[in-house]
Amino acid sequence: MRQGLSRPFWLALVIATFCLPLFLGLGRSDVENDEGIYSFAVDGILATGDWLNPPTSPRDDAVFLEKPPLKFWIVAAPIRLGLLPHNEFGLRFWDALFGAVAFLYVFTIGRRLAGVVCGLVAVMVLFVYEPLLFDHGIRGNNMEAPLFLCYCGGIYHYLAWAREGEARLRRRHIVAVALYFYLGFMTKFVAALFLPVTLIVPTLLLPQPRRAVVTDFGRWVAAGALVVALVVPWFIYQHFASGGAVWSIMFGTHVLTRFTASLDVSHVHPWNYYWVTIWNELFHMGTAWLAVVGAALLTVEAWRERRVDAVTVIAWLVVPLTLMSLGTSKLHHYAYPFLPPVALMVGFGPGWLARTGAGHLERLLVMIQSRLTATSTWSRVLRQVLLAVAVGAAVLALATLITGTVLWKVGDATILRNTHVARPLIVAVLLATLAGRGVMAARVLFPAAVLMLVLPMNAYEDVLRRARADVHPLRSARDCLVGVRRGLESSGGHPPGVYSIGEQRWFLHSYFYYLHHAGGWQRTEVLDDAALNAALFTPGQQRPVLIDEPDYREFKRAHEAALPDVPAVPLREVLLLLPGPYAVCGPSVTTRAPRPS
Repeated sequence: MRQGLSRPFWLALVIATFCLPLFLGLGRSDVENDEGIYSFAVDGILATGDWLNPPTSPRDDAVFLEKPPLKFWIVAAPIRLGLLPHNEFGLRFWDALFGAVAFLYVFTIGRRLAGVVCGLVAVMVLFVYEPLLFDHGIRGNNMEAPLFLCYCGGIYHYLAWAREGEARLRRRHIVAVALYFYLGFMTKFVAALFLPVTLIVPTLLLPQPRRAVVTDFGRWVAAGALVVALVVPWFIYQHFASGGAVWSIMFGTHVLTRFTASLDVSHVHPWNYYWVTIWNELFHMGTAWLAVVGAALLTVEAWRERRVDAVTVIAWLVVPLTLMSLGTSKLHHYAYPFLPPVALMVGFGPGWLARTGAGHLERLLVMIQSRLTATSTWSRVLRQVLLAVAVGAAVLALATLITGTVLWKVGDATILRNTHVARPLIVAVLLATLAGRGVMAARVLFPAAVLMLVLPMNAYEDVLRRARADVHPLRSARDCLVGVRRGLESSGGHPPGVYSIGEQRWFLHSYFYYLHHAGGWQRTEVLDDAALNAALFTPGQQRPVLIDEPDYREFKRAHEAALPDVPAVPLREVLLLLPGPYAVCGPSVTTRAPRPS
């Protein structure tokens, strides 16, 4: 069935509705824990000019070797050139851009898989999947956004290569797959290896890509050689620069240990962790049943039609998550690159319904319309009026979907009240048919009706609201503390830096990223009453203190009521005490951080 509106319209809709909102409020929140590591590395590159050896938080005398540095280079380069500001927005800009491009790829895959409705639903599901955006997600300066794009772009260009007939275009798609793999590998290295493993599955199972890979075998070998040529130089450099430590850190500690044991016992989860977590998120959105129906329909389609795109989407989900489930350490964000096939499965059922149902409805409405046209003497003006009312009814249905209830009152008189989406849509279809626009009603309003019935619009509003929220206690504290410190130094003082007590129990890299600017960072794991007393109450020695609540309660209990209150900012895991001149940076200046639930 032809789509009711042009392809540029749908692309523009996806960009306006899902891509651009990824940039909303990028600078309104503090960087999170791992963001603090990566942002510290970018700051180090910009400060020293050493692009090959970024520092690792919470030290500036050690090199970050957990992952290759491509993401740091991408983030730091436009900041160094003055194209982006050196703040949270500048640090996160590329992540939002990578996410936006990935959304366009997902929409295009969905449109070709089962029509426009499938693509729109898939992108909507990804957009309202809040962890993907906000929890170590694609709006933060992490490694997830480029890896997410690596898979979305790589899968799309593989599918385009598999169906392309012209050799020149196939070569371009092969190069694109290789470059997306390079992006993923030099960002999160081993996590990108699931891409070629996934693509091998449809290539081996289906005759079409098997024949294509035989034809283009030399081109694929050349693309692989290109990736090797781009990857190897940095590893060779670090092998000699680190004395071979890059291999033990990158592959030993951060691959083998994570896969067979754990760097953190809280990361150890049962084998079904990823499947249960994704299911719970879909259930919370109200789309779990659509995922089940879509997965069943897509499996039938893949089996009966041997469609490359259907088989590839299924492999995109099943192969990586099955292999990852064999490991011990599991975190939700490890599964983010494999959420698009889940979203496409959610959209497949509505896409199939809109595509087949609209065809039947179109034939019915054309028959009704032809009979009405043959017998009706309605004027052209009346038809235009009917069409205008039909458009108004469709707008009313959309407004009802978004707000829940449309109420129009003049004084105490209720002029219009609507709480159901179906009624105005039915009116719109009937009036459009009477106005001689039955085909338009079938092609546009029926898919729109399917979308309105399945899209979680309330969740969309929640995401926009959360994106615009101002939550930056650490940044506000840093700016204020630096200002106070400069004032003390200008008066001839030598104020000490932040005093950190027992940080092994509560440390987050975001704390260090922001607060080490306030004169450095002194650590102690053991609570020293005398040292803490001096830091809080002795003029000239007073300094910001980071301490967890149990330790601070114990300190106050030991001194009973003899101690005056000290302003404190409650952070996620710890208290920031602000004695003496730093009291001006208390809760009235900083935004209170949300406590973990």
